[in-house]
Amino acid sequence: MQTMMIRGDQPLFFHKLRGPLLRLWEKAGIDSLEQVEGAACSGLAGRVRAEAENQEARLGVANQKVRPGAANQNQAVQPHKTHFEAFLQRAENFRTTCPPDVWQKETEALRQLWTVIEPEACRKNVQILVQPLVIPARLPVAALPLLDGWNVHEDPHIPPEQFSPLVLLWLQETGAKPIGTISGKIKRVEAGDGVAVFFADMNDPAGCGESRTGIPVVHEYRDHGVEHIDEGMFLLQANLDDSSPEWMAHAMERLLEAGANDVHFLPVTMKKSRPGVLVQVLCYQSRLEELKSVLFQETTTFGIRYFPVACHRLARQFATVKTQWGEVPVKIGLHRGKQVQCSPEYAICATLAKEAGIPVKQVHQEALSLALAMKVR
Repeated sequence: MQTMMIRGDQPLFFHKLRGPLLRLWEKAGIDSLEQVEGAACSGLAGRVRAEAENQEARLGVANQKVRPGAANQNQAVQPHKTHFEAFLQRAENFRTTCPPDVWQKETEALRQLWTVIEPEACRKNVQILVQPLVIPARLPVAALPLLDGWNVHEDPHIPPEQFSPLVLLWLQETGAKPIGTISGKIKRVEAGDGVAVFFADMNDPAGCGESRTGIPVVHEYRDHGVEHIDEGMFLLQANLDDSSPEWMAHAMERLLEAGANDVHFLPVTMKKSRPGVLVQVLCYQSRLEELKSVLFQETTTFGIRYFPVACHRLARQFATVKTQWGEVPVKIGLHRGKQVQCSPEYAICATLAKEAGIPVKQVHQEALSLALAMKVR
């Protein structure tokens, strides 16, 4: 999954954001809505991009419709009616916060954008991170619910009517998340009128910051071959005193399937001295919402605590040692280039021990001795 970032020095509007978004989307070669459905869309992406750069042509084709089965590539493709119309119906609640002429331009731009970057397809291909949103000072009260959870910066020089509720609603649909600073290597950039959209490689420690110790500080870095400090992690906690152990075992399986890095059950004492269990889940920030849903669905909790955490991971290497009973894979941990951890694969040790009729610790100890004698680079 690629990581896209959106940054603007003015309030975000679709008629300004659309052009850079479509150009970047096409250059990245990401599947569009039509490609997901099995139709060719390269011509469509290029056409919509051209429309985004030509105001008159853009407005002239906005309301054209494609007949079922029509092959005329000069006609504009309409977005999915069910999802798109449901989106517009929800957006009607915020229409009064936007001047009529701005609302018209925004819905036309959104309609064209949706034919290529439909939110559901976007969720499957791209993680969108948004830097602090610039908003007008004295924003209408009706629009404030749209800012829930976002990092914002008020600008007193921007008129209150310069605000697009449709952009924030679309960002919610795509699963976009706020982010304070860039932590990654910028790959491709498309800029427009007061807005920039770019892809960043979050898996490149060389492009990220460093801690005082010189260890790379990264965000959701999934390659553990390099020692790093990952600041893209969240820790979720929930207290349970009325859950069956069988349910909790099932909940752990569901959490791990949904992308949890670690799941722990810890004994705790709750209200009225009742014994209970603390469920603790470590995950990447991008998996937070899905894992919260799993916890609510699969446990009896009425509330979840969660907070950002950093995870310092050793560089990991893998080797194989030959014991007298067979080969054993070994995981090696490096801190500042020096070996500090060594762990033979228990399951293999147990299998070899069972076949040889000896204690498992005998196989484990020989594998460990052989691994510690190796020279690790």
